[in-house]
Amino acid sequence: MSPNRRIFLNIVATYGRSLYALVVGLVTARWTLQALGVVDYGLMGVVGGLTGFISFFNGILAAAVGRFYAISVGKASVKGHELEGLDECHKWFSTAVFLHMLVPTILIVVGYPVGVWAVRNFLTIPPDRVSDCVWVFRFMCVSCYISMLTVPVNAMYTAKQYIAELTIYSVVTTTLNALFLYYMVSHPGVWLAKFMFWTSLLSIAPNVIIFLRGVFLFKECRLIPRYLLSWARIKQLVYFVGMWTCGGTAWLLRVQGINILINKYFGAKVNAAMAIANSVNAHTRSLSGSMLGALYPAITSAYGAGDLERMRALAYRASKLSVLFVLIFMLPIALELEEVLRVWLINPPEYVYGLCLLVFAVTITDQITIGQMMAINTRGKILWPTVFQSGSLLMGFPLAWLFCWVGFGVYSVAVALLISMFSCSAWRIWFARGLVSMSSWYWIKRILIPVVLCALISAVIGWMPRLFMPPSLYRIVVAGLVSDVILLALAWLVLLDGDEREFLRGRFSLLYRNLKARMK
Repeated sequence: MSPNRRIFLNIVATYGRSLYALVVGLVTARWTLQALGVVDYGLMGVVGGLTGFISFFNGILAAAVGRFYAISVGKASVKGHELEGLDECHKWFSTAVFLHMLVPTILIVVGYPVGVWAVRNFLTIPPDRVSDCVWVFRFMCVSCYISMLTVPVNAMYTAKQYIAELTIYSVVTTTLNALFLYYMVSHPGVWLAKFMFWTSLLSIAPNVIIFLRGVFLFKECRLIPRYLLSWARIKQLVYFVGMWTCGGTAWLLRVQGINILINKYFGAKVNAAMAIANSVNAHTRSLSGSMLGALYPAITSAYGAGDLERMRALAYRASKLSVLFVLIFMLPIALELEEVLRVWLINPPEYVYGLCLLVFAVTITDQITIGQMMAINTRGKILWPTVFQSGSLLMGFPLAWLFCWVGFGVYSVAVALLISMFSCSAWRIWFARGLVSMSSWYWIKRILIPVVLCALISAVIGWMPRLFMPPSLYRIVVAGLVSDVILLALAWLVLLDGDEREFLRGRFSLLYRNLKARMK
């Protein structure tokens, strides 16, 4: 399969998976809030934040391992270097196995007692909910531990661009979770600890299945004992993990630290409002995240193969498509957000409307420079980019703390996050220009300005149904269709270049012919 066809297949598969998860997630979020109640819903988010570092660190380890896998895979794709690339994969796999047995054990041994202490003594939790919250933390620790152990094999799916296969597991777990939530709503009770047990089980089971299948599927996943303690490779992995941990820790403080900050200053009910805002945001950016998951291995493999021009082209494409996919869902929701929340949640918590809009702005600011970040991460020298990006993200937490301390209110927390993300995106543009020769002027002319124009024109036209239609579900649908049709038409004409239009036209034409042939 050609690289372009594999990228397209991965994007289509992950787009379908994310679209399904988006629709199901919007329905089940209401069920979750209804079954748990506002207080337990907020507590679930803030207690989950205590395992946030482990989850982030797991993602960082997986990304670092996947990077070296992808570079080796890219090298193996060059004629005459197949055996060398395969041998490199064996070495990196063996080293990854050692680290993923050692690191999660250390994290759990150190983090578990600290987390239990925080639940019992630090967080603002009603006394009758402390025991359930401790169990929530325990279930999440087990889930994180198993997830980290399975990374050395599971990361190979992404590096080899077998992303379409992962769609099956995601669809199954999403469906099972929806069925369980429906059961929760149909059988009222105290569900907090039971729900987290089920959530952990849904995380562990597919990870184990993917791990076992990957061992037999990929010839690269062969353990060579003498490479378990390859200090040169451990040093490289530790370097990347250390750099990305700085960014991950900064992001953690922005997300989970903010949850704890809100809990201390405003209580669990405002935690619920922030959790809903983050949930809406996560659903609207899920398609973008899936597309990036399909493009990042290709960007890294292009770098590994020495094709820097293709690497830059894919990175620019990542920024374009990422922000476009976000706007496809975010713009219609933002235009009718009050009515969406009323129809969706019936009685949404206070502050959720304003928090949603501000979190949307943070996401757009992040996504529009995501290609630069991905291109920077393909290089080995990431110390200073990581320092400056992490410093910008880290600034959001003390700034939010300052705003809360002087009494600026709930919305000031999200404003602090927006300020820090503006700073981070500016540094991405700066370092991408110097390290991988990505022109900032090209980004402004071909991505920033077209995106702003497309979004503004679509928003204005999408707002017009308000002039002659009363608030209703029908108006939500009409506004969404109008704004998205205008957005996609403008994006096709203004945002995408000729090569990208031809690429998409060819891929959709091929998809149509394949579907037509199968229907005969």
